[in-house]
This record gives sequence, C-alpha cells and structure tokens, in this order.
Amino acid sequence: MYKKTTVCRARQQYTKDMKTYFRSVFPSVFFGNPAYWRGFTLAGVYLFLAIMQLFTYEQFADITAAYGLAGGKITATVLAFSIPLLEVLSLPFLLSMKLAYRWWAVSRVATLATAIVWLFLALILNIQGNYTAESGLFGGTLLLPVGTWMVLFTGLLVCAVVIVIRELPHRSTSSRGSREQ
Repeated sequence: MYKKTTVCRARQQYTKDMKTYFRSVFPSVFFGNPAYWRGFTLAGVYLFLAIMQLFTYEQFADITAAYGLAGGKITATVLAFSIPLLEVLSLPFLLSMKLAYRWWAVSRVATLATAIVWLFLALILNIQGNYTAESGLFGGTLLLPVGTWMVLFTGLLVCAVVIVIRELPHRSTSSRGSREQ
C-alpha cells in the first residue's frame, strides 16, 4: 500500500514538473492564444518539407525540370532555389519570433507564397496530366508521384496558411513604434 501511494505521488510530481518546464520553455503569451500553436504546427510542416527537400537538394532541380514547365532548366533552377528559401523564410513568422515589422511582413508573405507556389505547381502538373513526374513536395528524399492528392494537400496547406495569417498576431521587439495586429 505504501509503495503504490509513493509511485502515485511521484507521477503527480513528475507531471507537475514537466508542465512547469513546458510552460517555462515557451513565452506565456503562447498559452493564451491558440493561434500561436496553429502557427507552431504549420512551422513544423514547413520545416519538415524544407528538410526533406534539402537532404537531396542536388536532385531537386532535376525533379522540377521533369515538370516540363516553360523556361526549361532556368525555371527548374529558380524553383529549386526559391521553394526551400521561401519555406525557411516563413519560419520566423510561423514561430512568432519577435521581429521588426518589415521582417515579420516579409516572413508572412513568404508563408503565403510557399503555399501558393505549391498549389500552382500541383494544379499545372495535374492539368498537364504529367502523372509520371515526381511531386517534389518532399524533394528527392521521399518520392511521390503527382496526383490529385497533391492538389488536395496543397489546397489544405493554403487554407491552413490563410487561417494562420489571419489570426497570428505580431509580437513586436519593442513597445514603441511597432504595429500590432
């Protein structure tokens, strides 16, 4: 009987300590607004996409070249460079970092631009009927063919981005001279 009570108290203490530690890691404002957690989750998705694309970055230009877009290798190289760059640029906004308003706005635009570029590519590839090409969504690391799933996934990504952009407030670096949303 004594042992069972001790274990129960130890679990309660452990749970209490972990909750305290978890609350100490994140700013207190994160616990008052669920929009921060939506942004944090979307940041995880963007980070996963960027890491998967950068693991096999040398193959990414070839994957985008297989899309058959106008401009050939130049367009493929620009896409291979700009997509991971946009995904990484969007992280400060999604992680709600304290930034100057201009950098916050740039990161916010990069968040929307990334989702729109992927939706545009998914629509173009499905309209062309280019189902033999790799989607490139996960780079060359996880090869997935183009299909309607890509349009659905990127459409949901755009919806999630719009929700986060509408709700996520700006955490200013100082109380003076910053714009609050």
